[in-house]
Amino acid sequence: MVLAALVVPSAAGASKQLEIGVSDPAITDGDPAVLTAFAPRWRDAGVDVAMVTADWRAIAPDAEKETPPVGFDGSDPQSSLYDWERLDRMIETLTRNKIDPILTVTGPGPLWGSSDPEHGSARYRPDTVLFAQFAAAVARRYGDDVDRYTIWYEPNSPANLRPQYICVRKKCAERSPSIYREIFADAAPAIRASDSGAAVYAGALAGRGSNPTDSDSQMKPLIWLRSFGCLADNNKADRTSAKCVDFTPAEVDGFAYHPDQRAQSPSSHLKSWAEAGIGDTIRITHILDFLQETGGLINNEKESSPISLFYTEFGYQTNPPDVFSGVGLGTQATWLQQSARLAFNQARVKLLSQYIWRDHAIHDNGQGTDAYDGSQSGLYMFDGSEKPSARAFLNPFWASRSSDGRSARLWGQVRPGAAHEVVVERRIGRGSFRRLSSVTTDANGYFELSARLKATATYRFYWVGRVGKASSRRHLSAAMTLKRR
Repeated sequence: MVLAALVVPSAAGASKQLEIGVSDPAITDGDPAVLTAFAPRWRDAGVDVAMVTADWRAIAPDAEKETPPVGFDGSDPQSSLYDWERLDRMIETLTRNKIDPILTVTGPGPLWGSSDPEHGSARYRPDTVLFAQFAAAVARRYGDDVDRYTIWYEPNSPANLRPQYICVRKKCAERSPSIYREIFADAAPAIRASDSGAAVYAGALAGRGSNPTDSDSQMKPLIWLRSFGCLADNNKADRTSAKCVDFTPAEVDGFAYHPDQRAQSPSSHLKSWAEAGIGDTIRITHILDFLQETGGLINNEKESSPISLFYTEFGYQTNPPDVFSGVGLGTQATWLQQSARLAFNQARVKLLSQYIWRDHAIHDNGQGTDAYDGSQSGLYMFDGSEKPSARAFLNPFWASRSSDGRSARLWGQVRPGAAHEVVVERRIGRGSFRRLSSVTTDANGYFELSARLKATATYRFYWVGRVGKASSRRHLSAAMTLKRR
């Protein structure tokens, strides 16, 4: 028998506003016709948010030259030298389909956008004033359709920002966090001045890193975060080291992060304390809290409130096709549902974005792991065939035991979110599924339910209604089995 049916998240601090996003640059940043085809599918699947990139290098003129065009005003979105055509189409397509774009304003930029163009790398120490001009132009052009911006993409990766470290005699000190701090300090006010009321997120950190061996080693994300906010190893403020002498804290409206779980289950903890997967959210929030307490970060949204997290990329590589690092197709579907439940239960996590929607192509000329250097974490294969995760994405469901093992805790979502009547079914042993209860989801499509667990039982839910232009039908979730301890 049912003990309780909860229409809203329980009192355990669960997020009531977890948005569902998608991050797939091959679709959003590629041929506009592809996004035109996919955006309605995203909308019908309950996608609230799509990540979009404003690529400084692709939009600015004379990308390979060491000096900008004579008379070019980088803060003027009306400049005929800027190429906005593709980004215009992306934003228009998403907003027409009622999908909220989060715009990542990022380098690397044109070569002349480096503070030292003679170094020959656009990634090397970007000129923060020139980048802020570009960021202002972006916000002025798209402010009517965009309310949220992220500054830079994976700044802890040498593919996007250099140098990561300064290394002398095999000893390496962090460098990219202080470079990024200067980038953010100039670009965030420029965006806010150009788009009043806009939210600006920092980070978008890659979830992986390595121990430093040279200046281009990818920095582990939590080492990067501590250095960004000048937090010493004893969790006290660092204001004396060379990188922190003239420290001014960044004012952020949230922090973006890519919680790479490294092909482990969502409940697993990554071995390195300096990395955090989706099962290690508390590692990130602890550092954010220490940074706020020590004056290393300021919550621009509300100074007294904890800083929110936005998981702007998350996914599991699958086998097939990736026989080296992919998880099974069924495992991907299960773990994505569990991840959604974990993210929902963390009040600080406000967004979970699926990376990616459709697999990238396998490289014909690649061998071994090189053949999979794109991403195969989609809900669909490259040829469009459906993985089990595609159906699970529409109706994520998770069942777990209470701490005493006597109750089943059931959680799910109907996508697209809205108030829906949901029927929860239970099967005892090998019997037939029978109606257990009906609940009404909250405004975002979520529900929670608790039920006594007397024996091995399998649970699922269904709802009846239309998705997109299809006729009304019965939509069934995956089934999950629990054993009573």
